[in-house]
Amino acid sequence: MNELMNLAQAAPWLAIGGALVVLNLVLLVLKITKKLLLLAVGVVLVAIGIYTGVIDAPSGLVTVSSVFIG
Repeated sequence: MNELMNLAQAAPWLAIGGALVVLNLVLLVLKITKKLLLLAVGVVLVAIGIYTGVIDAPSGLVTVSSVFIG
């Protein structure tokens, strides 16, 4: 840990650059995660809509489900 502190004090621009890289990586992960969460919420809403009958299921989906169910 002392080596990192010595490096940060010796080369402050390097430390600032490293912090910005880490910040960008964290933001990238959060952006990907946010998109995946929104996609999952959309899929769940469509599934609930099909299950309750609010959304008519496509005929291909009914055919595929009847093959797997029995």
